[in-house]
Amino acid sequence: MVLIRRASFLRPFAYDAASMSSLRRFVAPAILLAVLAAACTGDTSEVTPTGSGSQSASDQPTDVAPASFTPGAFRYANAGLQVDLRLDSNTGTMDVDNGSGFALGKPDVYVLDGLTGRHIDGKVLDAQPVADGATASFQVQFPPEVTPKSLGLVILLFGSDNYGAFAPA
Repeated sequence: MVLIRRASFLRPFAYDAASMSSLRRFVAPAILLAVLAAACTGDTSEVTPTGSGSQSASDQPTDVAPASFTPGAFRYANAGLQVDLRLDSNTGTMDVDNGSGFALGKPDVYVLDGLTGRHIDGKVLDAQPVADGATASFQVQFPPEVTPKSLGLVILLFGSDNYGAFAPA
C-alpha cells in the first residue's frame, strides 16, 4: 500500500458566510474597476492621414464670400420646381418654372409676419394651374400691413399643397 500525503497548501476550505460577504464586496468592484480601466486606455494619440502626402484642392481652405441678399427677392427651388418671387413693398411678381414631372395646381402665397407671427394671406392675380414643363408669371399682392420690415416667412402653395417657405435670394 502506498501512502499519499496531501500538500500543506491543499488544506480543506472552511466556508464562512461572513467572510464570503466581505470577499464579494471587494472582488466585484475590483473586477469592475479592472474592466473599466482596460476599456479606457486614455490613448490620446493623434491619427495622421495616410496617402501621397500632398493635399488635394478640396483639402485646401477656401475663401468664402459673405452672403448677400436682395431685399424683396425670394426663391423656392426643389425637385425641378423653381419659383422666383420679387416684392416691392406689398406687391410683386412670381415666376414659376415647373420641371417637377407633374402638373401643379393654382399657385398661392401667404406670409408669417416677422413681428407678430400672424398668418397673412396674399393674393395671386389670375392664378392658373401650371403644367409640367411650363413656365408662368403671376402678379402677387399682399395687404398694406405687409412691409419689408414686417415680412417674416413667405410660404408657397400650389392648389391645397403647402410647398414650404421661400428662401431669401
